Amino acid sequence: MKLSILEALNISATGFIVVLIILALLACIIVVLSKLVRTVEKVANKKSGKDLKQSDAVKNDTVSDAAPAAPSASAPTGMVELYKTGEKTAATIMAIVSHESGIPLNRLDFKSIKLKEDLELYKTDDKTAAAIMAIVSNQTGIPLNKLAFKSIKLIEK
Repeated sequence: MKLSILEALNISATGFIVVLIILALLACIIVVLSKLVRTVEKVANKKSGKDLKQSDAVKNDTVSDAAPAAPSASAPTGMVELYKTGEKTAATIMAIVSHESGIPLNRLDFKSIKLKEDLELYKTDDKTAAAIMAIVSNQTGIPLNKLAFKSIKLIEK
């Protein structure tokens, strides 16, 4: 069966158009699925307390340890004000917040880190207490400046 040139061109054009239509449909499906996935992620993050606004609030939280005030170079937009805490402790706190929140450290902007003086520690050190406070804040989704820790105790069995 021999096809004329006109019939061959007609079949080729039809095949080409079908392929383009299928590719356009696949592109539309990908766009719709990506929007659906983003929506589901936002809902899941809101339910787990990891809403973007709360993640941004973690930037401004304050935590601490004891030592003289000194600036830290970790913040991308400026200096971190340290109150009664050292650079090493501040760096540890920032790393924990970054790790637990899943936000890269270079995207976080810490304003200040300070010691909460009425906190009583029993059988634990300041660094462990700061880590516990940061983790509790992250897991509950409550900004650290809205949490009040009266004491942190190590209970040994």
